[in-house]
Amino acid sequence: MLYDPADMGWLRRMVDEKPEGPQKQVESHKLNAMSAFAEAQTCRRQVLLNYFGEYREQPCGNCDICLDPPKHFDATQEAQKALSCVYRVNQSFGISYVVEVLRGMSNIRIREHGHDKLTTYGIGRDHSHDYWVSIFRQLVHKGLLSQNITRNSTLQLTEEARPLLRGETTLELAVPRLDTAARSAKSDKLASKHYDKKLFAKLRKLRKSIADEDGLPPYVVFSDATLIDMAEILPTSYGEMLAVNGVGERKLEKYADPFLDLIQEHLTGHG
Repeated sequence: MLYDPADMGWLRRMVDEKPEGPQKQVESHKLNAMSAFAEAQTCRRQVLLNYFGEYREQPCGNCDICLDPPKHFDATQEAQKALSCVYRVNQSFGISYVVEVLRGMSNIRIREHGHDKLTTYGIGRDHSHDYWVSIFRQLVHKGLLSQNITRNSTLQLTEEARPLLRGETTLELAVPRLDTAARSAKSDKLASKHYDKKLFAKLRKLRKSIADEDGLPPYVVFSDATLIDMAEILPTSYGEMLAVNGVGERKLEKYADPFLDLIQEHLTGHG
């Protein structure tokens, strides 16, 4: 399997632009599962068997993960926090949302559900979003959590999670592999681009207000890379906006107008 994390962006855009419905949910679930498998730090045979509901406790000893294992740590406390949060949100949400609750994010969706009042709200704010995503993926791969494909990949506890939640067992997980080198290279690449930094700051502010209003994390609206592209290309029409990296038909229809208005105001000196 040839995997490049950079491909995930356009693959997700392809799925995002499909009409809402069961087919889109299934394709989104499969894409997330493929990404999790490719980036797994758990025995690949275990991951595959668990995906098909055949839980296996012992690693195979033959895959690349088993032959060159990552560094492990006692993750009992982190796993208990993660599993408890899944339980507290009634096993009704996916990884990204549960991570937002764990990290104490303040957005409309969390407040509407009253999850900012939970005992697990904010207990994981000492770690990054990517760190917790890695923990949750490993818990899925280890068979302590399952993702319900019929309910938008919501996380649900398995029987194997109960002894850990009760403090009867401990758990070791791989130290989350946060791709700092790749992130640094990406930051260097972005820093070398020639774009209007004042406009970029305005675009980020607009993005945050839209994200807060919709109860979403800002990157779901547009990524920083997309905003930098806007600040470099300076689109003033739908056609030009579609040329921006990260803008497809769906996001064009949903978000383009306020961003185009802001860019136009900036260019005319009224913004």
